[in-house]
Amino acid sequence: MDFNSSNVLETAKYFVEDIEDPVNVIPVVLLLLCFLWTGFPRGRHTTLAWWALFNGCIIHCWMDGVIGTTGRGPKWMVVEYGKLDARYWKTKDPTVMMVSYIEITIMGPLCILWYRAIVKDLWWRHFMSIITSTFQLMGTFMYVGTEVYDGFKNVPLDWPPSFDSFEKVFYFWTIFVFANSIWIFVPSLIMYQTLREMNDVYNSPHSSSKKQN
Repeated sequence: MDFNSSNVLETAKYFVEDIEDPVNVIPVVLLLLCFLWTGFPRGRHTTLAWWALFNGCIIHCWMDGVIGTTGRGPKWMVVEYGKLDARYWKTKDPTVMMVSYIEITIMGPLCILWYRAIVKDLWWRHFMSIITSTFQLMGTFMYVGTEVYDGFKNVPLDWPPSFDSFEKVFYFWTIFVFANSIWIFVPSLIMYQTLREMNDVYNSPHSSSKKQN
């Protein structure tokens, strides 16, 4: 196969187009502030800390919060959001916009505070795990549920499954179905594990002796 430099340049141009937009520094600035304020993920809850950091700085505040609502950001991500779901910046569906605004104003900051609580092992870590995961579940159910109720009018539906095009496999099955399932399964698992930890603390011998006294 012949090497075509023009195709490579066009592909590179596509991925860097609009990269100079100031909104693209948002995740970088947020990550740096988190590392300066709290430090890097460490300890026995490192994976959970990375999850909170990734959601707060990348997903809630930048991708859904800025790109999804304003259509600003790297051109390729803006285009992909439009292909994935027309309810984002293309039509600005009220429900999806409200979920996205909750992400950038509440869920993102909550995740950043949660990250600090995890890394520093602060006493309110369990509370943040429960409340942040609850918000994530609520947001996912509102986002997916309203589209299901509306008859999948805004996403490239593939039902009954045919898998006859890249768009249907990638945008519907991989992103809409699989990716959203992650934000149902993981928060649910975190809430379950958190409640178990709280139960262990509450029923520990030291705690039991304090309750008896």
